[in-house]
Amino acid sequence: MELEAAGISVRGPHAPMLHATSLSVADHQVVLLTGYPGAGHVAASLGLSGRLKLDTGSVRLDGKADAAMLRRRVAVVDTPGITEPDDALPVQTVVGEELAIAGRKAGRKAVLEWLNEHDAAEHADKRFEHLPVAVRTRLLTELTVARPDVQVVILTMPDRHGGDPHEWYELGRGLAAQGYGVIITCADASARLLDVKAARMGETDQPDPVQVTPIAPVEPVTPIEEEEEVETEA
Repeated sequence: MELEAAGISVRGPHAPMLHATSLSVADHQVVLLTGYPGAGHVAASLGLSGRLKLDTGSVRLDGKADAAMLRRRVAVVDTPGITEPDDALPVQTVVGEELAIAGRKAGRKAVLEWLNEHDAAEHADKRFEHLPVAVRTRLLTELTVARPDVQVVILTMPDRHGGDPHEWYELGRGLAAQGYGVIITCADASARLLDVKAARMGETDQPDPVQVTPIAPVEPVTPIEEEEEVETEA
């Protein structure tokens, strides 16, 4: 899988939201995309995922410029005004809504089971705004990849909530290790703190994405191997 954006730009009602930007990301790769905090991050996220009409340029997934396919396979996480949850809602309500979108069971029992499986049962009744920053980002990301067709994840400005950038960057690397392509938009300061070469909004000559080693599959132990281990121990 490869997502390629070539010279994409978006004009706003009064000024450009995103100047011509190019980048690419494939499975097992992470790209940091930096820019001044503001509408450019939202425009980039929506443009890259086929959710916003571009004024110039194109976005292709595996060579195809198909907006419907992009919307299905490229997911945007916690994008301001678009996919960020209502902070006043209880955590379990947000989780239920996201599970329903993913086509999963979304009743109270299923929600509590999901939260328990993801080490977040203690937060079920909290308002979403009261979640620790790292937990908020992790839960929203894990809910997003619960959708069966997602291949690319775009995490929009996670640093706007504060916290340690290393936490959301390692989250992105973990997704890439599983086979996703990951784009994280953030401020320049976050990229400098992470010491990662970042792509920049408004530029077309970008550094290579960060390649992440795939998670090695766990090889099952055969019955013969199990018997040999028992005999050795004996």
